[in-house]
Amino acid sequence: MNTDPGEHALDGYLALLRDRPDWFINHPAGGIEILTNPGEIALARAAVLSHRAAAGLDVSDTRAGLLAKDPYMTVVRDAVRFPDGSLGLYNRIVETSPVAVLPLLDDLPVLIRVFRHGLRDWSLEFPRGGADRGETPEAAARREVIEETGATKAELQPLGEFTPGGSSLSIRAQLFVARIDQIGVSDPLEGIEEAQAYPVADVERLIGDGVIIDGFTMALFLRARLRQLI
Repeated sequence: MNTDPGEHALDGYLALLRDRPDWFINHPAGGIEILTNPGEIALARAAVLSHRAAAGLDVSDTRAGLLAKDPYMTVVRDAVRFPDGSLGLYNRIVETSPVAVLPLLDDLPVLIRVFRHGLRDWSLEFPRGGADRGETPEAAARREVIEETGATKAELQPLGEFTPGGSSLSIRAQLFVARIDQIGVSDPLEGIEEAQAYPVADVERLIGDGVIIDGFTMALFLRARLRQLI
């Protein structure tokens, strides 16, 4: 029985590589290269261990591989080759096919007040979530906006892609506007306190005053404004 956490992480990583090879494609124009050969991964781990020890940094966890995985998010630590040829480790957080939606009820944006566990606080924002495997972004967006606003139907219009940034976030969200028919009861499992329609000027003020800090919400609002949808 394998009890080495480093080997366990690598086994899970290689299984993920077989299941989702699209997550490990290196860019044809170069950049930071993901290493998938176990021998090269071992060399990268050794290089990081040596560098951290010499710099007096913590060396308690130099695992390369799969660190955590559930249906919604995957955390990996890739062994990589940097453009100068040096080897290292790079954390990466992959969200499963994220979507975000700006709901409109009678041309008014609908914001939800939702508790965000990562922030440990309430957040005023537009609905978002992730597509289930095999589910199209459009189907996921429609499902999310119905679950989170209590609407019974949603007419979608795509707004393109968005990433919140960050060197370790592997997130390319599909953005949509959705014209909904009502505000009803939200799914209680979503952690949503309420959904409410706001005049466009009020949303602008909430963004300008720093009440709305969610990047997805600001990206949706800007994209919709630039396309004169609100």
